[in-house]
Amino acid sequence: MAADSQTRATLLDRVQNGADPVAWDAFFARYGPLLFTAARRRGCSEHTAEEIVQDVMLAVFEKKAVFCYDPARGRFRDWLGAVVRNKVAERRRKLNGQARARGGDGADPEPVASGDEPDAAWEAAFEQATLAFLLDVIRRETSPRTYQAFELCTLGRLSGAEVARVTGLSRNAVYQAQKKVLRRLRELGATYRDRGPPADRLRAALESRPNAAVERSLRTRMSESGERKAESGKRKADS
Repeated sequence: MAADSQTRATLLDRVQNGADPVAWDAFFARYGPLLFTAARRRGCSEHTAEEIVQDVMLAVFEKKAVFCYDPARGRFRDWLGAVVRNKVAERRRKLNGQARARGGDGADPEPVASGDEPDAAWEAAFEQATLAFLLDVIRRETSPRTYQAFELCTLGRLSGAEVARVTGLSRNAVYQAQKKVLRRLRELGATYRDRGPPADRLRAALESRPNAAVERSLRTRMSESGERKAESGKRKADS
């Protein structure tokens, strides 16, 4: 976990430097869907949740003192959760102020969703986003047939015989593919085994991701912001 925290801190340093578009993309791929899901769970509309993602990413990249992450002071997930809560609260205060200026009663236009307490909701969102991200990493580094066998067997609940028929693998190869992916998940730090059946946790993780249209919209927003950030970093380096 110490090495993982160091990796995150290094990625933040690269991102905040402003001239590393690869770091920007890596940070967004890892945390963008999480930020969107967390904002939605706190009662934000889809549109507002997209804006929260942009607000949080820009706040992190602008390296404001209040957002400086210190690994020695606590977990990265707690720090990032605080940034999300701050940005949601900021936007809610702004909307309330606008409502009052128009003569409204200033009621909260996007109340916090009922159910889990905010911290519990954040923990759940972080865990699910981590699993979804790790599955995507494994999908890219694993042969298509191996990952398909895992997906059909573990996530699709098909029998070994059914998966073998679909993939053309032997039943033993199907089970080996399933074991290989689950073992790789554990190597990458997944903790789903402590929280329930793997298949249920992994399905929930994939279902928690924003839909394709939202992901495209988020990527467009962040790509434009990243280009502006990179250009700003280049100007600073040249000055």
